[in-house]
Amino acid sequence: MSLPVRVTCDSRYELYLNGAFVGRGPVRGEPEHLGWDEYDLAENLQPGTNVLVALCHYYGRPGPWWLPAAPLGTLGRGSFCLETAPDAMVEILTDERWLTADAGRATAGARGMHSFPPEIVDGRAVPDALHDPATVTGWPPALVMSGIGHGTVLDRPPAAPYMTPLRRPIPALTRLFIEPMPLEVGVPVGVELTDGPVTTWAGLDRGDGPRVATVWDLGGISIGHVHLRVSAGPAHAGSFVDVVGGEDLRPDGLPEIAPRDWAARYVVAGRPDETVSFFDPVGLRFVAAHHPPGVAVELQFEEARYPREDGASFESDDARYDERWNVGLRTVDVCSTDAFLDCPGREQRAWVSDAYPQILVSLVTNPDRRLVRHHLALTARSRTAGGLLAAAAACDFARVGFTNPEYSLHWIRSLVAYWRYTGDESFVRGLLPVADAIIARYEQQRGSSGLLEDFPGWVFLDWAQLDRDVVTGTHDALYAAALGDYAELPGATNVADLIGRTAIAFEALWDAERGVYIDAIGRRGRSRRISQHTNGAALLAGIVPAARVAGVIERIVDPAVRGGRLVITQTAADARAAGRIPTFQFDPPDDFDAERDVVAAQPWFCRYLHEAFFRHDRRDLILASLLRWKIIPGNGTFQEFWDADPGRSSRCQGWSASPTFDLTTYILGVRPTTPGFETMALDPYLGTLGRVAGRVPTPHGWVTAAIDGATAEVDIPAGINAIVGGKAVGPGRSRVSLEGIER
Repeated sequence: MSLPVRVTCDSRYELYLNGAFVGRGPVRGEPEHLGWDEYDLAENLQPGTNVLVALCHYYGRPGPWWLPAAPLGTLGRGSFCLETAPDAMVEILTDERWLTADAGRATAGARGMHSFPPEIVDGRAVPDALHDPATVTGWPPALVMSGIGHGTVLDRPPAAPYMTPLRRPIPALTRLFIEPMPLEVGVPVGVELTDGPVTTWAGLDRGDGPRVATVWDLGGISIGHVHLRVSAGPAHAGSFVDVVGGEDLRPDGLPEIAPRDWAARYVVAGRPDETVSFFDPVGLRFVAAHHPPGVAVELQFEEARYPREDGASFESDDARYDERWNVGLRTVDVCSTDAFLDCPGREQRAWVSDAYPQILVSLVTNPDRRLVRHHLALTARSRTAGGLLAAAAACDFARVGFTNPEYSLHWIRSLVAYWRYTGDESFVRGLLPVADAIIARYEQQRGSSGLLEDFPGWVFLDWAQLDRDVVTGTHDALYAAALGDYAELPGATNVADLIGRTAIAFEALWDAERGVYIDAIGRRGRSRRISQHTNGAALLAGIVPAARVAGVIERIVDPAVRGGRLVITQTAADARAAGRIPTFQFDPPDDFDAERDVVAAQPWFCRYLHEAFFRHDRRDLILASLLRWKIIPGNGTFQEFWDADPGRSSRCQGWSASPTFDLTTYILGVRPTTPGFETMALDPYLGTLGRVAGRVPTPHGWVTAAIDGATAEVDIPAGINAIVGGKAVGPGRSRVSLEGIER
């Protein structure tokens, strides 16, 4: 027996049947493409009367993961829709027979740049016995919403403004329940209660006071929903229990809630046992609740992330690399929900740029490619009229009037990576016009110099103070690299002439005296600043003449040879408090000798630096560079920058996950050599290692490899022909001598 239903909501819903959780949705998307979900209700049906409950929330204003539709009729202002399949044994439709009730939920205060306003749940106003059919008498009937246009009433999907609804393309997120460890219980705190939990927390201090706090540690950074359980008597009805969370602890042992400032409030009903699940997901490690002394609180955390099949692995005889592989994988796990997120704790936006390293990691660790495919399609639908993509998809930043142009280049390279690892020609060809439009828009910006000139928007590049001007060398080199990748796509236009034009014009940035490329050219002439960014991107693009390659690499990796330093310049973590984002990027770095010093790449841009090293057979530099990734004890994830003070940055940032891909692809050496892994290479680089092993997903099954010294043992699935250490190897188990292996 089955009872399939389709469900959607503007903005978000939680669905329950007879008190049992059914699901959440829909996935983020452009308003026209409102997502819908499918469930089978049969599992939770019971004899007699059944109760379906939908907890719905309409955000009203755009935010990090939602955009409002243009209102039409009564649609576009919040709605919920459920319908059974036409041939279902029971017909259920959302109509005037449904009943409504105030959920007892509201928000307090202004929304932040990276969040919706804090949630307030009033336990006194939550309907009693919500899932009991005997309690719903007296509730008002639901209002049927409809879009009206040209004399037609549209009250069932598809209906304007949701003209092209999309079936959910990804599985349900996990529901993994974590029992946090109490760090401190019943800590006296002094605080003056305000209308909102964020402003209340800002004035809270340890010390004698009328309230107490409990602090918990999840044991690592996670993303999901906070579940609160409260035990209090009638005397405490109306009391506040405030819950806050963050990724760091303050010096006083309480959570640092910046930069997102996540907090929520529960108003006690005065019953012996009260539970609440806060609606929106949050990323955090540490949680605290403060409340009157006579109120008992317990906490549980529900991790809600994209499910990943176990199986991928990397191990070596150096635990430092093994740990970084695992931390990078966990970083991507925690940044994977209904899209690849920049970070779980601060924004949860679906940035185009941040997804590129995550897509690479996903392709070498997860046989399920649906999230990669969905993210590429989602970001492609957030296009600007000029052909570039919005910097972040389906959110407030998709409507700010400008974009970060080079993010569209990262999208092209993400699409090419998907093509290489899957061979999914139908999907890739469907998105080829998007890539073509990006290139066409870029060519409009090619100036008389032969390079990109005065590109409008925010040319981000990296949170580092490389030079930017009329001509910005890193931007041109990234464009050439994207063109080179684009040429691999099925049906791609021949772009060899475009790459050639950039390569010729790029000579204007060459500094023969110093043997390196400068960052920029402006109206006042050539910059003197040099960076890993411009030179690394040029190496990646293949526009550095062969005779210069070794010298350029030496110059940007070890500037001390020329009396200089590799300088980590200011980042957003340094500039945020002074309100200098993004203007600080255009300032000259402090304590920097432009003649000798080199601007260092942050973890994000090391993605491109490592690809450049691989292209030029310098995997030794990749292996050494990977040890720079900092492991913060207990977090289990990589942070946004090389370093930052608590509350100034994200402790889990998807763009920093490169070590996982690099160790699998460059050190273990498993790579497709034709799209979809019809052929592959096992080309390990051990360097200082004596042994590496790993398991990598392909469309044909798992590839398993173990290299010990100069011997490789491999297990290759049917459908793949491999080159292992220069020798042809067919499917099955093989043992291959790797004499002459690189070290």
